Amino acid sequence: MVSAAIGKKIKKLKDDGLSQHKIGKKLGIAQSTVSDYLALIGEKSDQSKTKKAVDAKADYDKERRLSLNNKFFIKIEKMLDEAKTPNDLRALATPYGVASDKRALLERSSNVTPSVSDQSIDERLESLARRRAERKAAADQ
Repeated sequence: MVSAAIGKKIKKLKDDGLSQHKIGKKLGIAQSTVSDYLALIGEKSDQSKTKKAVDAKADYDKERRLSLNNKFFIKIEKMLDEAKTPNDLRALATPYGVASDKRALLERSSNVTPSVSDQSIDERLESLARRRAERKAAADQ
């Protein structure tokens, strides 16, 4: 364990706002020793900054994926309007289904709410099915 003098230095540096890693480097001891000492004297380890940063990054990543997913839906809807054959529709249905499933997972696992202008996944799938039926009926005639 650490001496009383080192313990006082650890406590002072912690009170000054240094991280356990920086305290250890400054005093030439392992971060785990700093952590053990602080736990021994009842000081809580402050990992809230790291957790907040990690959570913020995760939220940003989810928002970015949702945004890219929206762009993909817009693009595929334009392509859907231009589809002329059942094969064209079939080629669009698979990526559309995958994107829809991914979107549902992102929305469920996220605190991020999709923008109000976005159609729901069910509406998009109904639209795809309706267009597919229209194209098939036109092709059969």
